[in-house]
Amino acid sequence: MASAFNSSIASSQILSDALDRSKDMDASWSDAHSNFLSSLSEEETADLLKFARKRSLAPRDLLFRAGDQSNDVFIVAEGCVRLFQVSSTGKETILWFSFPGEISGIAELLSGSNREIYADANEDTVVYAVKRGDFARFIGNHPEAAMRAIGILSARVRTLGHALVGLATDNVETRIAHLLFKLARVSTVKPRAETGSGELSVNVRLTHQDIANLIGASRQTVTSTLAEMKKSGVLRYTNRHIYIIDPKRLVRMLDLVDD
Repeated sequence: MASAFNSSIASSQILSDALDRSKDMDASWSDAHSNFLSSLSEEETADLLKFARKRSLAPRDLLFRAGDQSNDVFIVAEGCVRLFQVSSTGKETILWFSFPGEISGIAELLSGSNREIYADANEDTVVYAVKRGDFARFIGNHPEAAMRAIGILSARVRTLGHALVGLATDNVETRIAHLLFKLARVSTVKPRAETGSGELSVNVRLTHQDIANLIGASRQTVTSTLAEMKKSGVLRYTNRHIYIIDPKRLVRMLDLVDD
């Protein structure tokens, strides 16, 4: 038991060390996925949730679609929300995953413009919906909470900027590895299968097409790259959850730490 515990600690340290090599990118990613709800004081939480309505969503149920009026701000209570764009040819590009406590739908808060993207449930999900006017009153009464929301939005913009740079400079294997490390750090939904000793779990249900949409690659390329990573003993996956079997080896593959 002690060995397994120490192995788990070692894997967490490896993940931390890998991400620390790119501090600005790491800070943006962590800030962008900040748990807005848990950052609030008891008074702020009570003032916000008194306006909230709960909505339950099954996997792939739409929360909103492009063109909808931006009437609500959403906070994930349970599960995971996927935010994505659809091109004129019908191709999806996944922009973001929102995990429990994270806020979404606030980009149009001030302008009152219609939604420009889509959002759906990535799994069984519960969200709090707060009317636009009620949320505006809330942040007006709680300026510190307003500053946190602005900080989260700013971090998301920086993170998307880093992703664009990665598209231009990184190969597919590197993009996949970076994505898995980041999702392992911020995802909080417990997988159905337990991780093995020393493994890191990416607790988000991802299809190969999802990964392709996230990193700007073809599904065929993602499938073949994941197969090679699995064959080499770096990864395994069960029920669409991916497990990093050997985090240290994957870090070395990325040249994030010295051999």
